[in-house]
Amino acid sequence: MVLKKIFGGGKPKARVESAEDDGELTIEDLIVLERYDEAESRLKARLKDQPDDLHLHLKLADVHTALGRREAAADGYVHVADEYGRDGFYDKGVALLNRALKMTPGEERLRLKMFALQSAKKLEFKREAASEGLRASRHGEKGAGNRVLTLQRQWHYLAPSALMQRLSADEIRRFFSAVEMIEVETGTTLVERGSKEPFMVLILSGILAAMLPRQDESATLLREFTVGDLLGEAATLERGTWPADLRVVEDARLLKLDRAGVQHAMAGSSDPRSFLDNLRLDRNDRELAGMVARLKKKPL
Repeated sequence: MVLKKIFGGGKPKARVESAEDDGELTIEDLIVLERYDEAESRLKARLKDQPDDLHLHLKLADVHTALGRREAAADGYVHVADEYGRDGFYDKGVALLNRALKMTPGEERLRLKMFALQSAKKLEFKREAASEGLRASRHGEKGAGNRVLTLQRQWHYLAPSALMQRLSADEIRRFFSAVEMIEVETGTTLVERGSKEPFMVLILSGILAAMLPRQDESATLLREFTVGDLLGEAATLERGTWPADLRVVEDARLLKLDRAGVQHAMAGSSDPRSFLDNLRLDRNDRELAGMVARLKKKPL
């Protein structure tokens, strides 16, 4: 038994394609000989047994191209491109969509698919930059792995936010290296109206409510904020005050950026002004201040 194992004895392994055992031409041989109809038949037969084999789907699309079956070829390339996109191989997917467009140049849906893949690639690149930033956080390495895991779980919700769309990958890396990830329970007042505490918060999960206190100790709800919303630019960047109380109405996980963090993020940046401008552009504090001003003109 030992000799059989060493020298390859025992039960023979199954072959990949029985046609090769019988001395028949392989699919590759048929394609080289331009016997495309036979190659197509063989490929379709193989795909019945191996429907998830992308290599076979791609080879069949090439055969359809050679046969002049442009729509069938395009469908094959799109199918493989979609699978590549799901697996994160964005460049390969875009290349195949380009081939599909050559087959059917008027198909606008293919251009939209290509744009979606290119956008997904950019967001994935930004996600990696955000993770790098958290790992190199100025708040220390303790718990960095958990913070990165939390970010990756929430990235799908955070990525479409206006701030993440505006920041470059380098700015995202800098931002996440400067923030502190904190958890705040429901019912907590994070900051009070009129406070000059210089920090900003980007909501990673949960809900915050901006409240205007009234003289009878009740409060008027101005607006609620959730994932991706950025607050605190007035106190942090303009040395102003918080326009309203900020209360946690659903357990929240926040990325907190104080003034020292802003300085940390800008250190060594080739364009610090751009970074600051991007932090200002949500203007949620300004919107809240406007709402307060309008309410102040009316009896509360």
